[in-house]
Amino acid sequence: MKKKYIKNLILLFTLFTICSTYAQDINFTFANAQNTNDGVDDFYEVDVLIQTINGSGTFKLGSGQLYFVYNTDAFGENVQANSNIEITQPNADAYICGQYVDAAAADIYGVFTINDNTTSRVSWAFSQVFSASTFANDNITETPQKLIHLKLKYEDVSQSPMLTFEDGDVYDDQFYTACGPTGGPFEAANCGDSPGIQIVNDYYNSTDATLSTNPNLNKENSISIYPNPTSDVINISTLNTIKNIQLFDFLGKRILESSQSQIDLSSFNSGLYILKIQTDQGEITKKVIKN
Repeated sequence: MKKKYIKNLILLFTLFTICSTYAQDINFTFANAQNTNDGVDDFYEVDVLIQTINGSGTFKLGSGQLYFVYNTDAFGENVQANSNIEITQPNADAYICGQYVDAAAADIYGVFTINDNTTSRVSWAFSQVFSASTFANDNITETPQKLIHLKLKYEDVSQSPMLTFEDGDVYDDQFYTACGPTGGPFEAANCGDSPGIQIVNDYYNSTDATLSTNPNLNKENSISIYPNPTSDVINISTLNTIKNIQLFDFLGKRILESSQSQIDLSSFNSGLYILKIQTDQGEITKKVIKN
């Protein structure tokens, strides 16, 4: 009888663990990295994108936290304490964390917090204001979408930003699906009584945080990738001379190298890939989605 009781307890614990986590594969990347100047100071700006990968579906985003490591030679130490960082999510530019409730200018997300963890690492966190019933549809899908915008002020603009996501150990699994309760669109979130589900499969790719070595390569038509998404081959079109092409998976592992303008992806799994294209005018990176 005692053994049966213990066995039932183990089964209940296992079921609780399964129900409390969410087998969703989410991927974080950077995009649109550039240096800017307001007439007085120099800045490094970049978007953080979020998406689901590996065919793991869609969901309503609840709360989360990200960690970023940066070059102190470029931005100084403790960027938050020294007012050298600004993180925004403008609704007008379709950032996920800037979403409104329906057409009303009531923010779904709030309690945005920035903290210096070490002299070279900063964290950003957010949570819900309104409940899951606010969302008409899932807002995290397989299409990469802008989550937030980072703007760091240079102390030495000649230095490389070297911005990356911090991952592993306590930095992983910090995102949750939307909490409840269910009700009207303006019902306040109650994550204590109706919690969201922890997402346990998150991936980070810092490739696109790198600034182009040639500002002309940032122009929209300098390099074209098509079709994208693709189910087999991608074509690379540029007026420049292609010297080398490297393909990386979403974990940053190099899986292919070529100098041809057509790349065959038919033997690779579906998901997000990064192309690093070296031409006679410099280097640029592009995201590719394999269906």
